[in-house]
Amino acid sequence: MNISNAAAMFNTAEMSLADKGIISAKVVLTGFVVVFAMLLLLILVIKLYSTIVSKAMKSGKKKKEKIKIDSPAPTAAVNPPAPVPAVAEDGISDEVIAVISAAVATMYGSSGKAKIKSIKKSGARSAWANAGVLDNTRPF
Repeated sequence: MNISNAAAMFNTAEMSLADKGIISAKVVLTGFVVVFAMLLLLILVIKLYSTIVSKAMKSGKKKKEKIKIDSPAPTAAVNPPAPVPAVAEDGISDEVIAVISAAVATMYGSSGKAKIKSIKKSGARSAWANAGVLDNTRPF
């Protein structure tokens, strides 16, 4: 088949409506196949990557556990630093102070980098501020 025959074959003026529909269906079907094939390929790549990362993290945890097991026990008891009592203002209960202290200790550990100097209630918003918040967060 030469080029002139191929050009004549795709001349839309000479094609019937059924031929045009068949060619359009082939194009659409080819597009769907390509898109879904690429989606499946992306899913496969992401699953493979997640498997590799999870295996690497598990091996890292095993190494840390092995190091902890192999390390000798300390000979002297280590006393954690005494907690500094937080100064509570505005009638905050001791339970609230304990919860805030536990949250800070959980986030920063016992490294001593974070210290609570004071705990006080935040100021309440004015009526105008509340109206602005309600106006800006109201659903459409």
